Amino acid sequence: MDKEALSSLALVQEGLLLPISKLADAASLQSADPYLTPFTLNPAGKKNQEVLKRAKSGEKLDIVLDSKIVGSLHVKEVFGIDRHARAMNLANADSGEEFERIYARLGDYGVCGDYRVDFPDISQAKATLNAKIKAHKAKTITGIMLDGQIFHRAHEKLIRDALGDSDLVVVFLLKPYTKSFISYELQRRCLEFATKNFLLNERICIIPLDDTYLFMGTNKVLLRAIVAKNYGCTHFIVSQSTPNLSMFYDDHAPHSMLDNIKDIRATIKGAYVYCNVCKMLVNHQTCPHGKHHHISYDAESILEFFRTGLLPPAILVRPRISAMILAHLTPNRFKNLQKLYYDLIPSNEGILLHKSEEEFYTELMRLYQTTSLT
Repeated sequence: MDKEALSSLALVQEGLLLPISKLADAASLQSADPYLTPFTLNPAGKKNQEVLKRAKSGEKLDIVLDSKIVGSLHVKEVFGIDRHARAMNLANADSGEEFERIYARLGDYGVCGDYRVDFPDISQAKATLNAKIKAHKAKTITGIMLDGQIFHRAHEKLIRDALGDSDLVVVFLLKPYTKSFISYELQRRCLEFATKNFLLNERICIIPLDDTYLFMGTNKVLLRAIVAKNYGCTHFIVSQSTPNLSMFYDDHAPHSMLDNIKDIRATIKGAYVYCNVCKMLVNHQTCPHGKHHHISYDAESILEFFRTGLLPPAILVRPRISAMILAHLTPNRFKNLQKLYYDLIPSNEGILLHKSEEEFYTELMRLYQTTSLT
């Protein structure tokens, strides 16, 4: 078993996907909830298939990760499973990248029964959040999911606005299991820098959330809201542009599939843009000026700057964050950084101090923002 599958088991074990609380058996696959896909364990791999073929009811199976036993399962039932149908249920498609990735993970035999796994990441995250809730006596707790790789100004605005209506804001930073241009560690470093320096950090809790194969397909937004609720959030914010929301309006009020979740209030936010007439970040739904006055915060478009080794405009990403990212992605880019720094950057330092690439990019952005000769 790999860590992605182990994390999925741990999510259910820790109660974060309630009402899903156990592995599905053959009968429950036939009476599925219209919104939630049953949670099955049917791992791929030749050895897994051989073990499950021989497994008997009441037998104890070890759960192994990287040759280390990390849990156990007491077999209740082993049953045949349609890999293709299961992959379709998860991806809500019968082809494409998501379908192929899920299909490759699945085997022909499912197993159910009581299990325990050792995955301290989630229990530690729950303890951290519960301590924050207790310390702030938080009653209104808002959950936000971040999965855009780049922490840009619109993300900052979203969190800032949520802080105005909440005792505590929980930022779930998605931890991908597929290749990511900006690593999770760098994403977290940028987020922590922004919260510590520009937001009310003591009222923000950053929680890593493993973005496993369970969160693929049309139900990902529903499952993410369920996770937020089970972590203790009372409110959940999602962007209007989020795929598969199934949005509709009734009496001018927006509704979506999230209305089916009890005990958490979901708010659908319009996209933030920078309006060059208002001279500030605004919600595009409430700005009176047309789209031709708006600068959007599309994560993929912003990523293109970093892919080509360019600093994005400060109006999109804070200069220090851009400097952190570019220095990480293009290390040792300059032949003589120290000479370049002191030739171009104004300095009143009495002695020449060693400068990092991150410091150089930060000062370079200040030069870009000089307007006296433009």
